[in-house]
Amino acid sequence: MKQKIYAVFLYLFSHIVYAQQCTESTWLEDFERAWDTRGQIQNLDCYRNLINDMDQARTIRASVWELLDTKLPRIGYKVVGLDPINAALDGVDRPMVGALYEGMMMMSGDPFSLSSAQVIITEPDFLVTVKDPRVMEATTLLEALPYLDRVYAFIETLAPTFVNNPANAYLMHSANIMARWGVIGESVKVENSQAFLDSLESMRVTFFDQDGNILTDQPGSYLGENPLNGVMVVIDELRREGLSLSAGDVISSGSYMPPILVTEPVTYTTRYEGIGGQDISVSTTFIP
Repeated sequence: MKQKIYAVFLYLFSHIVYAQQCTESTWLEDFERAWDTRGQIQNLDCYRNLINDMDQARTIRASVWELLDTKLPRIGYKVVGLDPINAALDGVDRPMVGALYEGMMMMSGDPFSLSSAQVIITEPDFLVTVKDPRVMEATTLLEALPYLDRVYAFIETLAPTFVNNPANAYLMHSANIMARWGVIGESVKVENSQAFLDSLESMRVTFFDQDGNILTDQPGSYLGENPLNGVMVVIDELRREGLSLSAGDVISSGSYMPPILVTEPVTYTTRYEGIGGQDISVSTTFIP
């Protein structure tokens, strides 16, 4: 009887010890597993203690990029931290940058299955495309404008690889800041003028459901005073990493509100009023 009890004790103890062990290598393994299955990373208490420095998180993010680069071609980047909510998280010394990959983008109105991932969240965003890699030489928004192509209405849809509650910027960055999917809608051609830049700051961004309930109403300046500052953030980050933008790359500047958990069928629309004198929108529908 004592031998059986001892054996059970050893079994339980070994599993408890295993559950408490974590390293940067196991983070990559757990991230890949969650990415491939569209599931969740476990053992978060251990990882919260392990990854507690932003430079460390950026190093892990670089390894995550290397991993994802073996799976899919990279098509652009996303920024988190131009918005005041994420900018205020512990450890955020500058906006965070994640990579976007082929197959992530859907078109406005395409149905999105709720069974696509274990957890699904969504939020109104902002997207711009690169026309010329010489944008990497820009030091101001006005200098960047000639090398940008179009501004798109955009709703980001995420499959978080861990439960981010309370929000943890170190783990977010280590997980490529949750990049997964996005829905692209109508667009406006970028104009090389101060007036166009000003319109991006003064535009109104509203996000509402199929019943007309408005969930957010913000000026364009909510994202870093001008949402095109996402381009400058990416340029700065890629210079640090010895990388460059390419023609056709997309850049997402961040969310105009905290993400919404999606658990039931629903349609959301983001409308942008006053971009260069035009209005554009994008819609996404979640189905069973």
